[in-house]
Amino acid sequence: MRFLLIITGVLSPLTVLALSYESSNLPYTDVPTDLPTQIAISTLTDLGIVQGNPDGSFKPNVPLNRAEFMKIAMSLLPPATSYVPTNCFPDVVENIWFTEPVCRAKSMGIVSGNAVKDVPADQWLFEPARSVKYEEALKILSGIYGTPMLTVEGQWYEKYVRSAENIGVQLPDSAPGSGLTRGQIARLVVAYLAHSYDELDELRAAESGAQSSSSSARTVFSAPSSSSSSVSSVSTSSDVYDSLIDDTSTDDAVLVLGKVTHILGAAELFADLEPIRVHYFLIDIVAANSSLEAMNVYDDRGKFLGRATLDSSVAGKMRYRLGVKNQAIILPKRDEYSFYVRGVMRSQDSGGTSGGSVQLDEMGIEGIGDWSNRDYEVMTSGEAFSKTTVARSAITSIGNAGDDRSILIEGSDMEIGAFRFAGVTGHSAARIDITAIDFTIGSVGGTTVSNATIRVDGSSERHSCSVASSVLTCSSLPASYGRLDDGPRTLRVYADIDAPDASVHAGLQISINDPGSIGSAGDITWTDGVTSFTWIDINESPLARGTYYSY
Repeated sequence: MRFLLIITGVLSPLTVLALSYESSNLPYTDVPTDLPTQIAISTLTDLGIVQGNPDGSFKPNVPLNRAEFMKIAMSLLPPATSYVPTNCFPDVVENIWFTEPVCRAKSMGIVSGNAVKDVPADQWLFEPARSVKYEEALKILSGIYGTPMLTVEGQWYEKYVRSAENIGVQLPDSAPGSGLTRGQIARLVVAYLAHSYDELDELRAAESGAQSSSSSARTVFSAPSSSSSSVSSVSTSSDVYDSLIDDTSTDDAVLVLGKVTHILGAAELFADLEPIRVHYFLIDIVAANSSLEAMNVYDDRGKFLGRATLDSSVAGKMRYRLGVKNQAIILPKRDEYSFYVRGVMRSQDSGGTSGGSVQLDEMGIEGIGDWSNRDYEVMTSGEAFSKTTVARSAITSIGNAGDDRSILIEGSDMEIGAFRFAGVTGHSAARIDITAIDFTIGSVGGTTVSNATIRVDGSSERHSCSVASSVLTCSSLPASYGRLDDGPRTLRVYADIDAPDASVHAGLQISINDPGSIGSAGDITWTDGVTSFTWIDINESPLARGTYYSY
């Protein structure tokens, strides 16, 4: 166990009897779907480092701020044995929940605040509410664990990124400048923790689904035959797998700045003449987009092969390249080899901008013939890749917030539906504001609605909506109604309900049906604070059905 106390330079271990890289301790209402995040959260829960939220949730996809991260990071060290001053930063109030870990970190030299030219060091701010960035987390965890630093030229953070990659604790779904979510932080912390116990191989084996001498393969595309690749049947416990492997969508998507994206494209390649030793993966895009920092490349089992970066030698800034000469990857003769890519979006602070699109043009490889040493370039041909939109945020879920069924009661100002909306942002300054919703009215037995209004949970104020035929429209919604960047919102719709006296069976249900697409408006209009969108990245129709009222 290697915990470095920076002030004294003394190794001070945190005593843990045993680490179990399992997903058995997840007492939360919103358990993540991917196994690596499940294991990380469960491990930190076992250690008492994380406890979740008072409502029983963990919110793994919500950005983590710097104050929350310092509380987690400092929990990895033994408790303080001496007095820690609590007036350490101008923007850290004394005696609140994060004062002690932040001020202790400063007293140990782990943090010093955000340096500003010509401003005295004692006036530098800590910015506790800002999302913690990938490189900041690497620097702090490297200091706590005494990670050996490589000598790297370039930006200040390059040595932390490369040193993390050198020991195998990096996050393949993040990049410098990107804010980290609670789930990502859990995975990063547990990776450092496992490395400090010389148990990183055990952690990676658990993340890949391996149990003892057996293992379960996680397949994104059809499994290759045994000859499809010289590495296709070989897996080591240190392999890193796609943490988003359950998300195999390749449809139109909103690409959130500072995040790793949906699958941008997948390729099946074929070598006709001889096996080809792959030296480079190549990904071409239709038009340059500076918000696309890199692309993560994975094989057909979800194994992470590396990060393709912009090839500056190709004019137009439209080719991304990943070198894999040392991985012994073979494109077999007359058999398919499959791989797929996800985008790594530049954060807003690193120059990422809302708007614009990303669309792949071609995918392929460069290599040499295994028999002839001929140079080869094998690319996809005629493949149609989905077009995507770049945004600072995205709506991620919509659901019924009421009962499945209830009794229909005629009268004025009756609740006719409740819907819960949630979203994700890539930056603390990003917004998610729903500005308009079209509900489809489904009725039985001549039931009608009129005088519709909408309100948000936690407020008694109403906003007027309109009814035209079978569509109920709530437009020009105030920010307090549709704002999701500070947490989920539940919106409730009310109306006057009338059913004919002669009706034996009457029913009423409102729903949100159409997600829309890049080229076609759907039922929800929203903005990320910069760009307005008329579609959402949820491939379901209907998006959500409300309570069915009947008698």
